[in-house]
Amino acid sequence: MAFLDARFDAWIAVAVVLIVTPGPDTALIIRNALRAGTRAASWTSLGIGAGSTVWAAASVLGVAVLLESSDLAFTIFKYAGATYLVYLGLRSLIGSFWKDEQQPPESLPATPERLDGWAAFAQGVLNNLLNPKAGAIFVTVMPQFVEPHDSVSRLVLMVACYDALVVAWLCMYGLVVSRAGRSSMGARVRKGLERVTGTVMIGLGVRLALERR
Repeated sequence: MAFLDARFDAWIAVAVVLIVTPGPDTALIIRNALRAGTRAASWTSLGIGAGSTVWAAASVLGVAVLLESSDLAFTIFKYAGATYLVYLGLRSLIGSFWKDEQQPPESLPATPERLDGWAAFAQGVLNNLLNPKAGAIFVTVMPQFVEPHDSVSRLVLMVACYDALVVAWLCMYGLVVSRAGRSSMGARVRKGLERVTGTVMIGLGVRLALERR
């Protein structure tokens, strides 16, 4: 295709760097992979990809630009996202200590918790949509690789490739984390990782709340 040029390749290269950089979405994948296994992590990844698509559509409609330019809208989204991250982090921490009382570390690795696919999907969507920085990618970064004469199909392909890379990377990440958590040392390792992940999510929430434009 004619629009698969150097500019498009540069966008993909930048997208890969943005995607593999750890953030709130990565923390959520680790959390759900440890607590509920690969399937839940995969559904969460799809939810994050869907949230990313919504941000892209919002940027086209001008909504994301409004959020990016409005201090009030940015603050509301910022605090909502921070609250959600802290909530998920606290649940991970409390859940890991509750398991300590229910199951000694020396026992066999526990089976994954039940987390409905749609619930995991919804968590992914919310986690992405409540992060203003996720929307900033389509407002401040992607436009640098777009020119006025670009066709709609090119823009759609740019977003589709970005979302496909997001889902593929996070699914792979979730698979690796889930398998590590279910290893022969699964029970002890998983609870330790859950506590670390919970603490990181709380830290990310606090950082997001304190972040300035």
